[in-house]
Amino acid sequence: MHEAGLVRAAVATLDGAAAGRQVRTVVLAIGPGVDLDATAAAWRAAVTGTRLDGAQVEWRRAFDRLRCFTCGREYDGGPLELCPSCHHTGIVVAPAPELAALDWTT
Repeated sequence: MHEAGLVRAAVATLDGAAAGRQVRTVVLAIGPGVDLDATAAAWRAAVTGTRLDGAQVEWRRAFDRLRCFTCGREYDGGPLELCPSCHHTGIVVAPAPELAALDWTT
Protein backbone atom coordinates (compact mmCIF):
# COMPACT_ATOMS: atom_id res chain seq x y z
CA MET A 1 0.00 0.00 0.00
CA HIS A 2 1.97 2.98 -1.24
CA GLU A 3 -0.57 5.38 0.26
CA ALA A 4 0.94 4.75 3.71
CA GLY A 5 4.35 5.92 2.56
CA LEU A 6 2.92 9.02 0.93
CA VAL A 7 1.01 9.88 4.08
CA ARG A 8 3.95 9.29 6.43
CA ALA A 9 6.07 11.70 4.38
CA ALA A 10 3.33 14.35 4.36
CA VAL A 11 2.71 14.02 8.10
CA ALA A 12 6.43 14.31 8.88
CA THR A 13 6.73 17.44 6.73
CA LEU A 14 3.63 19.12 8.17
CA ASP A 15 4.51 18.14 11.74
CA GLY A 16 7.92 19.76 11.33
CA ALA A 17 6.48 22.85 9.66
CA ALA A 18 4.02 23.31 12.54
CA ALA A 19 7.00 24.33 14.70
CA GLY A 20 5.50 23.00 17.92
CA ARG A 21 1.97 24.29 17.32
CA GLN A 22 -1.11 22.10 17.06
CA VAL A 23 -2.44 21.83 13.49
CA ARG A 24 -6.18 22.55 13.33
CA THR A 25 -7.03 22.05 9.65
CA VAL A 26 -5.37 20.43 6.64
CA VAL A 27 -6.42 20.45 2.98
CA LEU A 28 -4.95 17.52 1.07
CA ALA A 29 -5.20 16.65 -2.63
CA ILE A 30 -4.80 13.14 -3.97
CA GLY A 31 -3.98 12.31 -7.55
CA PRO A 32 -5.32 9.74 -9.99
CA GLY A 33 -4.63 6.17 -8.94
CA VAL A 34 -4.47 6.99 -5.24
CA ASP A 35 -7.21 5.33 -3.21
CA LEU A 36 -9.02 7.84 -0.98
CA ASP A 37 -10.18 5.28 1.61
CA ALA A 38 -6.70 3.78 1.97
CA THR A 39 -5.14 7.24 2.18
CA ALA A 40 -7.62 8.41 4.82
CA ALA A 41 -7.00 5.27 6.90
CA ALA A 42 -3.24 5.72 6.59
CA TRP A 43 -3.66 9.38 7.61
CA ARG A 44 -5.55 8.47 10.78
CA ALA A 45 -2.82 6.00 11.76
CA ALA A 46 0.08 8.30 10.89
CA VAL A 47 -1.12 11.41 12.78
CA THR A 48 -1.54 9.62 16.11
CA GLY A 49 0.70 11.34 18.64
CA THR A 50 1.69 14.19 16.30
CA ARG A 51 0.69 17.85 16.13
CA LEU A 52 -1.78 16.82 13.41
CA ASP A 53 -3.73 14.45 15.64
CA GLY A 54 -7.33 15.73 15.73
CA ALA A 55 -6.93 18.12 12.80
CA GLN A 56 -9.91 18.49 10.50
CA VAL A 57 -8.95 17.12 7.08
CA GLU A 58 -10.51 18.16 3.77
CA TRP A 59 -9.79 15.83 0.85
CA ARG A 60 -9.71 17.05 -2.75
CA ARG A 61 -8.82 15.42 -6.04
CA ALA A 62 -5.75 16.56 -7.94
CA PHE A 63 -5.89 16.40 -11.73
CA ASP A 64 -3.30 15.99 -14.44
CA ARG A 65 -2.54 18.89 -16.80
CA LEU A 66 -3.24 17.82 -20.38
CA ARG A 67 -2.59 19.40 -23.79
CA CYS A 68 -4.99 18.74 -26.65
CA PHE A 69 -3.46 17.08 -29.71
CA THR A 70 -5.81 18.99 -32.02
CA CYS A 71 -6.15 22.56 -30.77
CA GLY A 72 -3.23 22.76 -28.32
CA ARG A 73 -5.34 23.95 -25.38
CA GLU A 74 -4.12 22.95 -21.94
CA TYR A 75 -6.70 21.75 -19.44
CA ASP A 76 -6.97 19.87 -16.15
CA GLY A 77 -8.46 16.41 -16.23
CA GLY A 78 -8.05 12.71 -15.88
CA PRO A 79 -6.83 10.06 -18.27
CA LEU A 80 -8.73 10.02 -21.57
CA GLU A 81 -10.66 13.18 -20.69
CA LEU A 82 -11.56 15.11 -23.82
CA CYS A 83 -10.57 18.71 -24.49
CA PRO A 84 -13.31 21.10 -23.34
CA SER A 85 -12.74 23.27 -26.43
CA CYS A 86 -12.73 20.84 -29.35
CA HIS A 87 -13.61 17.49 -27.70
CA HIS A 88 -10.52 15.67 -28.96
CA THR A 89 -7.96 13.78 -26.91
CA GLY A 90 -4.91 15.17 -25.17
CA ILE A 91 -1.70 14.04 -23.55
CA VAL A 92 -0.52 14.53 -19.98
CA VAL A 93 2.06 17.34 -19.85
CA ALA A 94 2.19 17.67 -16.06
CA PRO A 95 1.05 14.75 -13.90
CA ALA A 96 -0.91 15.45 -10.74
CA PRO A 97 0.91 14.88 -7.46
CA GLU A 98 -0.01 11.64 -5.72
CA LEU A 99 -0.51 13.51 -2.44
CA ALA A 100 -0.11 17.23 -1.81
CA ALA A 101 -0.81 19.48 1.17
CA LEU A 102 -2.65 22.45 -0.31
CA ASP A 103 -3.20 24.38 2.92
CA TRP A 104 -3.07 24.01 6.69
CA THR A 105 -3.72 26.14 9.75
CA THR A 106 -2.46 26.06 13.31
